[in-house]
Amino acid sequence: MHLHRHRLRVADLDHLGHVGNVRLLDYFQEAQVAMLDPRREHLFQAKGPAYLIAKHNVSYLRRLTFRDSPVEVETVVGRIGTCDVVVNSRLRDERAVYARCRTIWVACVLPEGSTRRLGDEERERLTRFSGAIDESS
Repeated sequence: MHLHRHRLRVADLDHLGHVGNVRLLDYFQEAQVAMLDPRREHLFQAKGPAYLIAKHNVSYLRRLTFRDSPVEVETVVGRIGTCDVVVNSRLRDERAVYARCRTIWVACVLPEGSTRRLGDEERERLTRFSGAIDESS
């Protein structure tokens, strides 16, 4: 499991006074990038191996309002396929789970965006984050 802490910003709030759905998706994406490339060394590469997001499925469970303490995004790799990866995340604090996200990454080659097979080194790195997230909380 990868754990990413995120501080809420006043700018993340929508007109209803809670963190908007688009911002919650941003939190999930930031956590996934931190898991995949913690030093941000390959984040904006123009060519070579990369991942494209094929799908996000987000369940919004509770309103997340502003607070000083950070929230946490727990992220695990749920499945590693031939050329795709399923990533499961949940946004939480010590009291509640606010949202869950299931993301499908597809391995590709830039700049073409053509699909590629996952390499052994990638599989090994991703396997370190394999697991399940408790669905009951």
